[in-house]
Amino acid sequence: MTDPVDLLRFTVELPDDAEYAWWRNTHPAGLILAVSPKSPPILHRASCPEVDRDRHPGRLKAAGRRQICAETAAALRSWVGRELPGSSPVLARCPKCSP
Repeated sequence: MTDPVDLLRFTVELPDDAEYAWWRNTHPAGLILAVSPKSPPILHRASCPEVDRDRHPGRLKAAGRRQICAETAAALRSWVGRELPGSSPVLARCPKCSP
């Protein structure tokens, strides 16, 4: 029997703008979960301009805001379950990029 896959290890948070831009550019099929202290997390495609720190530097780096990167929505749902207990496992989706 094999051990269950730990999806949390497939997520990454990159506070450095250059590393974050590199991840977005090298993972075109990737997903980003935008986390805000005042609203539910929102799922975006890596290519979505709403999670581009160059376009929205102040908004995306404001206190309490985070961008969690992953290749799959399952990995991000796992992250939400561990890091944001009590949050819904159903992720809201960005209406602009429709991930």
